[in-house]
Amino acid sequence: MSSDYYFTKWKNILASLESLTQLDLEYQETKTHDQHRCQASHRLSGILGRYIACYNDASDCLTHNLQVQKTAYMDDVVKSIVGRILELKNQLRKLEGAYYQFLNSGLIEHKLTPIDAEFSDIPTKYERSETINEAVIKAFEKAMKLKINNEGKTKDIFIKGDPIKELDVLENLEEEKWWEDTVKMVNKKPERLDMAKIYEVKQKISEETLKSKQKIAMIQAHEKTRQVTQMVISQIQTRERWKKELQGTLNPPARTEMRERGAKLIQKVIRFYFELKRKKFKDCKRDELLQLRLCNRPSRYETLKGTEVTTTKCKYKMYGSQRKLYCEEFKKNYIKKYHEDIAENARDHIRNWFQIWYNEVKFFYDIPKENTGGSTSIIKEEVPSPAEWKEKYEAYLKNKKENKNKTAEQLKFEKRVVEEEKNILRREELKKRKMEAELIKKMMKNPAHHPGYQYPPSKKTEPLIQAIKKYNQEWNAVDNEGHFHAKENFIKSIDDEHICMEVKLEINKFVDVDMREELKRLKHALKEDYKRIEKEMPEPMTEKKKRKKRKRIRKIKINDDLDDKLTDLAVIDVLKEYPRKDFTDFSGDTNFAGDDIRCLLRRAQHFAAETRSVWWERCRAMVHGFRRILLVGPRGCGKSSLVHTMAYVNDAILYELDPQQVSEEDQTTEHLQQLVGAVATCAKATQPSVIHIKDIHKFYYTKIPPDEKHVNLELLRTFFVRKLFKKFHRHDNVSIIGTCTDPWLARSKLMLKKFPAVCLLPDTSYSAVHLILSKWVLNNRIVPADLDIHSLAHVLQGYSYGYLVKTLDDFLTADRIVRIAAHGLTPQTVYEYIIEDSRETKVDYQKYIKWYTEKTRWGKIESQQLQEDQEFRALVEQWKQKMQKKKKLAENKIL
Repeated sequence: MSSDYYFTKWKNILASLESLTQLDLEYQETKTHDQHRCQASHRLSGILGRYIACYNDASDCLTHNLQVQKTAYMDDVVKSIVGRILELKNQLRKLEGAYYQFLNSGLIEHKLTPIDAEFSDIPTKYERSETINEAVIKAFEKAMKLKINNEGKTKDIFIKGDPIKELDVLENLEEEKWWEDTVKMVNKKPERLDMAKIYEVKQKISEETLKSKQKIAMIQAHEKTRQVTQMVISQIQTRERWKKELQGTLNPPARTEMRERGAKLIQKVIRFYFELKRKKFKDCKRDELLQLRLCNRPSRYETLKGTEVTTTKCKYKMYGSQRKLYCEEFKKNYIKKYHEDIAENARDHIRNWFQIWYNEVKFFYDIPKENTGGSTSIIKEEVPSPAEWKEKYEAYLKNKKENKNKTAEQLKFEKRVVEEEKNILRREELKKRKMEAELIKKMMKNPAHHPGYQYPPSKKTEPLIQAIKKYNQEWNAVDNEGHFHAKENFIKSIDDEHICMEVKLEINKFVDVDMREELKRLKHALKEDYKRIEKEMPEPMTEKKKRKKRKRIRKIKINDDLDDKLTDLAVIDVLKEYPRKDFTDFSGDTNFAGDDIRCLLRRAQHFAAETRSVWWERCRAMVHGFRRILLVGPRGCGKSSLVHTMAYVNDAILYELDPQQVSEEDQTTEHLQQLVGAVATCAKATQPSVIHIKDIHKFYYTKIPPDEKHVNLELLRTFFVRKLFKKFHRHDNVSIIGTCTDPWLARSKLMLKKFPAVCLLPDTSYSAVHLILSKWVLNNRIVPADLDIHSLAHVLQGYSYGYLVKTLDDFLTADRIVRIAAHGLTPQTVYEYIIEDSRETKVDYQKYIKWYTEKTRWGKIESQQLQEDQEFRALVEQWKQKMQKKKKLAENKIL
C-alpha cells in the first residue's frame, strides 16, 4: 500500500486522538459522576475501546512508516497511548474487582465493534540480533545432522539388497494396485479401503515415503469419489430420460431457429463477460503498479510472513542507510569548514560568562564536569546565575555559623529529628487517607448515603497530549506542504540543524580543556587580589548531586562453548523451533453478554477474545524484565499456542522443559545441574527468551499418583523451579511460563508463590465450537455446506479445542469420504463418532473455576466483590421498602 494512504491515515488518527483526549480530560475535570457501578464501568470501557482502536491504527502507521525522521515522534505517541490503555485497564479492574474486562456495552455507545477493540500487535517489537540468529540456526542445523546420523546408525533396514531399488519396486506395485482398484470401483460396487495395506510399507520405510503414500491414498479417495458421483448422477439422469420417453412426456427438441438464436445470445453474454473481466484485470494491474492495491489475494503463508511489512522494512532500512551516509558526509564537511569559528565562539561565550561573574560577585563559578554536562551546560544556561549563587552562599555561611560550635553527633541528631518530623507528617497523611477510604467504604454500604462513582483522574493523559503537541510543533508545517519527503525518505534541512548542534557540542568538549586552564589562572589571580585587599575569598560550596541511573548495556558474546550448549539443547529438544503464530491464531469470540451478566451480579466467564487482551499485556511486558506466568486449563485448550505467540511476537528463543522427557537414568543431580545451567546460560545470552515448563502441577503434588512414583519429582522441582529462577535477574528479558492441567491436585500456595501471574484459559463454549465446525466445513469440500453445525456445536460444548480439531480431521477417512459422497452426512454421524471415541470426554470446567476463585488472588477479589454487591443490593431493597412504608404513613397522616 502506498505511503499516501498511511500519511492521511496518520493525520486522521491525530485528529481522533485530540478529540478523544479532550473528552477524557472533560470527564476528569468535571469529575463525571455515575450512580451505579455498571454505568461507571461502561463509561470507562468505552474510552478504553476508543484508545485501543486508535492504538491499532497508530501502530499500523508506525509499522508502515517510510519517513525516517518521524519514527521517534510517532513512537512517543504510540507509547503514550499504551500507557493510557494500561492505566484504564487497571482502573477498570479496581472498579469491577475482576481481572478480565468486557467492553461490549461501552463500545456500542461509541459506535465501535469488538473487532475494533482487538489488539493487533505489541508496541515495541524486539528484533533478534544477527549474531544470536546465526548461532541458533547453526545449532539447529548441527542438531539435525546429528539426529540423522544417529537414526542412520540405529535404523533396521527390512529390505535386503539395494534398498533404493527395492523401494522403487514397492512404489510401482502400489501404483499398479491403485489403478486396479480404480477399475474395480467403476465396474463394481465401492469397496472399503484397507488402510492397513496402505500403511504397511509406510511404517517400515522412511517418513518421506510415508507422506507420499498418504498423498497417494488421498488422491485415490478423491478419484473414487469423483467417479462414483459421476456414475450415480449419469444413471439417475438416464433413468429419468428413459422414463419420460416411455410415458411420452419428454419435451420435443427445440426448432433450429430457436437453437441458433439461443446460441447467439449465449455468445453475446459470454463475450461481454470476458470483456469486463479483461478490463477489470487491466485496472487491477494498473492499481498494483501505482501501489494502491494487490491484484491477487495473498496466500496464508504470505499473509503470515507479512510480505508488505518486509518490503516496508527493506525500504525503511535503505532510507536509513542513505540518511546515515548523508549525515556523516555533511558532518565531515561542516567540521572541516567551521571548526575554528565554532571553537572561538564557544571560548568567547565562556569568557563573557567569567566576566559577568566577576563583575557581579567577584568570584568564578566552576565549569561543570564532563559527566554533568561540561561547558555545554553554560551555553544551555543550566548553571545557577550569580544572583542565585549569592543567595545560596549567604544561606550557606549562615548555616555554617550556626553549626560552628556543634559536634558531629549533635548534627546527626538534628538530621534525625528533621527526618522524624517528615515521617510523622507522612504518617498523618496516610492516616487521613485510610480514614477517608474507610469512610467511603462505609458510605458505599449505606444506600441512603452512597456517594456513587467518579471518573478516576489520570497521570497518563498529559504525556499523551504533550506527545501529540510535540509532533504537531515539529511536523505540522511540513505535513501541510504535503511534498514527497514528508511521506518517504528524509528531509535534509532537519538533519542539517541537528548535525550542526551535535558538532558544536562535540567541539565544546575540546574547548573545555583550554577554558579550565584559563579558569585556574583566573582563580589564582583572584586569590592574589583578595590577599592584596586583605579579604577572605568566597569558598566553594559542596553540593550533593543526584546519581544518574546507568543503563545496563548487555554485551552479546557467542563463543564456542555457547554454540556447543545450544547444539546439545537442540539435540535433546529443549531448544525448540516454533511455528509462526500471532494473536489471531488463538481463535474465538468475545463474551458479548459478559458486562450485562456482571450487572446482574452473576459471575461472567471470559472467552478467547478477553484472554487475548490479557495475553497482549503479558507479551508487551516480556521485554521489560523477568516474568513468571502460570497458564491453567485443560489439555488441548491452546496453552502451547499462547506460548508460541509470545515467542513469535517478541522474536524470542523458545526453550521447553518437560519432566516426562527426562528419563530415569538422567534424574541425577549432576545431569540436572548441567541441563539447568545450560538453559540459563543460553537464555541469558539469547535474550529475549521464553522458557516453557510443562505440567508444573506435578512438582507440587499433594499425593503422588502410583503411575508417577518412579519419577523423582522433588529433585526435578529443585532444579527446574527453585534453582532455575535464581539464575535470572529482574532486568533479564526472560519469561518463564508454566502450564498446568490439574491444579487442584497440587499444593496451590507453593505453586502460586513461584508463579504469581495466573491466566485461566476459557472453556470451549458454543461460539468456539461453532467456529471450529465452520472452518472444518469450509476447508473440506466433501463435507456438505448445509450440515447443521448449530445443533452439533451445542452438543459438543465442553470438549477441548485441540481434541475437536484433531478428531474432525481424523473423521474424514477415505472410506468415510466415499460414503459422504454417496449418502451425504448428518450431524448425528459426527456426534456418534466423537461419543464412541473413548480417548477423551467432556471437560468438567467447573473444577477450574472453583480452584481459580478459591486459590488465586484475582479469583478471591472477584468472589468477595460479588458477595459485597449482592449484600448491598439486598440492603437497597430493604431501604426502598422502608422508604415506601414511611411515605404511606405520611400520606395516611395527611388524610
